[in-house]
Amino acid sequence: MDNSILPRTHNSKWISGLFILLLIISASFVYSNTFHNSFVYDDINFITKNDPHVHMTVFSWEKIKEAAFEGQPRHRYLPNISFAINYYFGKENTFGYHLFNLAIHLMTGIFLFFFFLLTLRIYFEKIKSPPRSEAGASISVSPAVISFFAVLIWLVHPVQTNGVTYVCQRMASMVAMFYVLAMLFYVKGRLVLLDGKTKTAVLFFTGCIITVFCAVASKENAGALPVFILLYEWFFFADLKDFRSYRALPWIIIGLVVFTGIAIYFLGDDPFQRILNSYSRREFTLPQRVLTEFRVVVYYLSLIALPFPGRLILDHDYPLSYSFFDPMPTIFCMGLLFGLAVLAFYLAKKERLISFCIFWFLGNLVIESSVIGIEIIYEHRLYLPSMFVYLMITIIVFRFFKSRWAPIGLLTAIAVVLSLLAHQRNTIWQSDISFWTDSVKKAPDKARPYQNLAYSYQMEKDFDHALVYYQKSIDIKPHPVVFFNMGLAYSKKRHYCEAVDAYINAMKLNYNTPQAHSNLAIAMANMGEFQTAIKHFKQAAAMNPDDTSAKRNLASLLNFLRRCKNQITCVRNRIQQQPDNAALYFKLGMLYEKQKNRQEAIKAYKKVFEMVGESARKVFLLSLNRLAVVYSVTGETDRAIEMLKKGIRLVPDNPHFYYQLAGVYAGSNDGEMAIEWLDKAVKKGFNNWDQIKSDKRFDRIRYTPYYRNLKKQF
Repeated sequence: MDNSILPRTHNSKWISGLFILLLIISASFVYSNTFHNSFVYDDINFITKNDPHVHMTVFSWEKIKEAAFEGQPRHRYLPNISFAINYYFGKENTFGYHLFNLAIHLMTGIFLFFFFLLTLRIYFEKIKSPPRSEAGASISVSPAVISFFAVLIWLVHPVQTNGVTYVCQRMASMVAMFYVLAMLFYVKGRLVLLDGKTKTAVLFFTGCIITVFCAVASKENAGALPVFILLYEWFFFADLKDFRSYRALPWIIIGLVVFTGIAIYFLGDDPFQRILNSYSRREFTLPQRVLTEFRVVVYYLSLIALPFPGRLILDHDYPLSYSFFDPMPTIFCMGLLFGLAVLAFYLAKKERLISFCIFWFLGNLVIESSVIGIEIIYEHRLYLPSMFVYLMITIIVFRFFKSRWAPIGLLTAIAVVLSLLAHQRNTIWQSDISFWTDSVKKAPDKARPYQNLAYSYQMEKDFDHALVYYQKSIDIKPHPVVFFNMGLAYSKKRHYCEAVDAYINAMKLNYNTPQAHSNLAIAMANMGEFQTAIKHFKQAAAMNPDDTSAKRNLASLLNFLRRCKNQITCVRNRIQQQPDNAALYFKLGMLYEKQKNRQEAIKAYKKVFEMVGESARKVFLLSLNRLAVVYSVTGETDRAIEMLKKGIRLVPDNPHFYYQLAGVYAGSNDGEMAIEWLDKAVKKGFNNWDQIKSDKRFDRIRYTPYYRNLKKQF
């Protein structure tokens, strides 16, 4: 009887074929509910709205070149070509994109199965004495069985959904596919070379070189591939002999040259400056990122072990590390990873495959989890590094049991549970609204998920929900694009006062674009602020002379103003064109106030009330305030107070109404009430001392102790 735990056995082609069929069926079940899922997040940037270069409508060599070399992100030629092909056949129908992603996932799994199979056979040929189970008994299990379960768990693991269901992360799955295929070609080439079949070996090595280039043309983390080809050679063919051997030296030099060439290709001739420049748009520094990544890598391991859907999210809100001890887990995670690396070196002689598995995981995370200033954490970065972790887990499980069937039963149960969890996770991706709703639940203190959820609602023309989530995003962290999108949403609702505020806030945060000026001009024109609208139309046209829409809108507005001649007539004419526009009635009231035609002003403001209803809309609050001013001027103090108190009831945190109420009381010689409400205004945040000083209504209280104390306070 063969005593080895994993003896070298001849597996017929039909058994391998059966295993491959089971892998295809299992993975297809997991992703069977993804084919009609929406584009989300960067899918929109790289595929739909912001990348016309992959919108191939004519199948030609020129269009393929355009997709490869002009598509975003740059240097990811093959994924961009694949997006263009998808677009050619299905436009923005997501079915073809998801089918393509699943095909890549399945092909990667098949290549990985054969790669594992060859690795296990090579490894156990080189073992001098068989490893024992925990109970001391040896177990006879085919390498094909080990390979099958390792690949099965990798294929159906929920953490892979970010690399498969997330369409644009075809980049991660495609580079992994070519990476594994290059390793497989290399191993096959070395094996046939050992058998003296030089011509066949040349074919495999040629295939290896081609697939290395394909991997590099897919994503930057292919840079680790030449290093791992060398490491594989050293572990499994060179028998861990001294690298200083004259035979090893040329291969080491070639590997380093290739690695350096790939690094220069992606980072340029000044890689250090390129790395430093990558932090210019980030909210963390290089030391913070490096320290944080120690915790992130340990977190990745925890996701492999405990991939519950509640822990999986595209846009993690992961806290930064600021020093070795802030937060405290940083130093422990550094120690753990250092210990893993030491363990890998220690096990290299006795447990070579386990050692290689550890190096594979750590080494393939180095590019994306070290010094380059990219996002802190993404689950799709586990797609390639996690492969050998599952092989290691599978081997350990088989070693632990005396019986052959117990580990098979356990691994099957694990695969079933993981499949169900992954299938459940994929339901989150069914629409961008369901996806981002899940994200805001899991990252409630991060602005970006709220922003993306709001944008998703906006695309569905649900502007009310969009504005709610844009506001939540702003409350966490103001962002100019969020303000701009809020302006668009408010404009669609014809809430032009709020739209103007949003566009102005975007510009204050340096979103000084032609689109911002043009949209602000449109909103201003819809409020009756025609001269301001002209100014911003001109600004938009000057910033982008090729944009004919700003020039056309400007010409239309100027022509309209020439026909109506005076401001009140212009506003009235605009009201005839837009009878449901409450902002125009507010402007009309302001114009009548300016002419001291207070009765017409009151009618205009009351018309706003009829149209809008009692609400916190800005046009209602502005009209409420102006009506209070008119009543105060005409001596109807009680009505003015009623209007202002209504404003306080609607927006209790707005200090303006408190201030105006204080002014009304002061103007009616009620100094005690004036002081009371002025104090409330200050406590609510009113801090315009210049306005208080110049407001003549407060002349009667300037010599009171309260006013003197207030002056000192400011």
